[in-house]
Amino acid sequence: MSAVQVKQVVEGVHLGEGPHWVQDQQCLLFVDITKSNVHRYFLQTKRHQVLHIDSGSSESTVSLIIPIEGEPDLFLTSLDRSLAVVKWSTTDPDQHTVKPKAILHTVDDHYPTNRFNDGKCDPQGRLWAGTMGKETAPGQLDMYQGSLFCIDADLNITNRVNKISIANGLAWSLDRKTFYYIDSLAHSIDAFDYDDATSKIENRRTVFDYKASGLAKDLPDGMCIDETGNLWVANFFGKKVMCVDPKVGKIIRKVELPTQNITSVCWGGADYSTLFVTSAQTGLSAEALASDPAAGGTFAITGLGVRGLPPTNFKVNLNLLKEKIAS
Repeated sequence: MSAVQVKQVVEGVHLGEGPHWVQDQQCLLFVDITKSNVHRYFLQTKRHQVLHIDSGSSESTVSLIIPIEGEPDLFLTSLDRSLAVVKWSTTDPDQHTVKPKAILHTVDDHYPTNRFNDGKCDPQGRLWAGTMGKETAPGQLDMYQGSLFCIDADLNITNRVNKISIANGLAWSLDRKTFYYIDSLAHSIDAFDYDDATSKIENRRTVFDYKASGLAKDLPDGMCIDETGNLWVANFFGKKVMCVDPKVGKIIRKVELPTQNITSVCWGGADYSTLFVTSAQTGLSAEALASDPAAGGTFAITGLGVRGLPPTNFKVNLNLLKEKIAS
């Protein structure tokens, strides 16, 4: 096994999140939530593009970015508590601004200050995305205001879980029978029985308890799964990524990062053996930032000796989507 190496590939953003690897372009997508920016970093050329999404509000947030299957320039993203479609121009410079092409759904009308947080597509290409209340500081917010939604190919939206505090990491088992999920303030990784055909979930249980494992100061954040079925979890406040075997609820290994607020992870690279990691500056004082220059950086971890799985794009009825865009 090669030695594990951690390399910073993108300089700090304010609140990095939502990494997604695009294999045919060999590039990494991720967002800066509080700046409403989408970043696209090409691993081989080191070209770095920034797409600012203008929703009409200076306080808008963008927390996820997922390619739309069959439309290489269209992406599904979030705008506060809405889900939207944006188009990445092929002719504009590396830094430009776009407005959403269409708003697909707006949720949580009873909590107008909520926003979407983490989101990912399941093996069938349905989007799962969860919401949370407005934070006053990292991890400090009104509890149980969020929900987890599932959006299918015909743009039907279903509320799957309620009373979530900070909707976060998502992963599906290799046999497509288990859905793993994180509500950060529950301090655990939970599992549901998952029906791949219908997207129904049930029988929620905890497979890894942070407090019982001596990690009460860490918050579990973004998550992905590797080819062996183990989970890789970003630890906010914890300065590390952790590999957990969900079958026995044990930590397999830890990889330390050069900054403390680790937000999310995804597999990528030509053979999916690189683990990309996002982080955040949010909540850090000027003094803390001065002593933590890597804060908000995006990192590539190599030499782990294991690979991940390709991500799934959003698989939507394109005729229906085009009608939405045209309306």
